[in-house]
Amino acid sequence: MSGELLKKLQLSQAKIKKKFKDNLNPNSAFGTLTDKEIAMVLAMRAKELRISQNKKQSDFAKEAELSSQTTYSNYEQKGSISMINFIKVMRTFGRLEELEKLMLPTTKDKIEKLEKKRVK
Repeated sequence: MSGELLKKLQLSQAKIKKKFKDNLNPNSAFGTLTDKEIAMVLAMRAKELRISQNKKQSDFAKEAELSSQTTYSNYEQKGSISMINFIKVMRTFGRLEELEKLMLPTTKDKIEKLEKKRVK
């Protein structure tokens, strides 16, 4: 009985994962997505970019100096990767400038800072 129950649970989880991935695409906007969905969309974009460069996962993982091909393979499938490995992936794609722009002060932040100085 418990074996059947386990199989049903695994099948149900597999369906949920498939539905989750089917509802996303590389062009999905982040504003309405969960954190996990955003991670998956980034992984989808990485996969598309890797394929457009005609690189195999194993070759890309070596070029990115990842510890194993599995690290990159898991990223494309699950959307999960360490920050250090994500930086390696971005560097290998030649996209570090996109990371560099993250969390810099926005124009709004700069204006607010100037206004605060002016008020003092």
